[in-house]
Parts: sequence; structure tokens; C-alpha cells
Amino acid sequence: MAGGKIMQSLETVEIDADVAGCDGGGGALGHPRVYLNLGEAGEVECPYCGRCYRKSAQARRSGGGH
Repeated sequence: MAGGKIMQSLETVEIDADVAGCDGGGGALGHPRVYLNLGEAGEVECPYCGRCYRKSAQARRSGGGH
């Protein structure tokens, strides 16, 4: 909790990889690019902007994304 406010995810992005790269949308409103490992849960939230990255259902079924 930052500044007494609960951060809510801006959006959920489905990806086929195990690692997501997030820059908050780039430009003046973005943040430094970070690479986030989805781990065994198949989901991770960016600590900067709150965007959620989730492994797509197709990638989960096929075991892809490595």
C-alpha cells in the first residue's frame, strides 16, 4: 500500500511467454522497463504500475512460453 491508497491493476495482459517486459506504456507517463517472471502461478503484477500479466490459456495448455 503506497501513500494510504490500494493500487488496482490498470489492465490484465495475456501473454504466451514466461517473462513479461513492462515499461508502463512508455513515454513521459511510463516507468523504467522491468522484466517480470510469471512463475508457477502464471501471473504477475508490475510493482510500478499495477498492470497484471497472465499466461494465456493456450500457452498453459501447450506448455509453451519458454
